[in-house]
Amino acid sequence: MAHFLLVMALLVSVSDARAATLCPDGTYVNGPCRMAPNGTFVGGTGNIQMAPNGSFVNGTPRIAPNGSFIGGHGPMTMCPDGSFVSGQCEMTPNGHFIGR
Repeated sequence: MAHFLLVMALLVSVSDARAATLCPDGTYVNGPCRMAPNGTFVGGTGNIQMAPNGSFVNGTPRIAPNGSFIGGHGPMTMCPDGSFVSGQCEMTPNGHFIGR
C-alpha cells in the first residue's frame, strides 16, 4: 500500500510540474502561452482582456489588495512573495508565482 501511495504522489508531482509553460519571452504561465496585444504573454484559455492599468489578463480583470490585476476564476490567493494569483500559488523556475 505504501508503494502505491508513493507512486501516486510522484504522478501528481509530475502532472503539477507540467502546469507551468515557458513562453518565448522567458515568462511562465499556466496553460498555453497566448500573446496579448501589448506583446506580453497570458496563460489560460479564456478571453484576453485589458485591465484598467493597461495590463492584460485571462478572463475578467480583478483587482488584488496590492493594486495589481489578476484574471482567472479561482479564489484570489496571496503567494509567499506578496503577489496575488487566481487559485493556488505555484513557483516557477524563475522564482515568480503563477496560479493554477
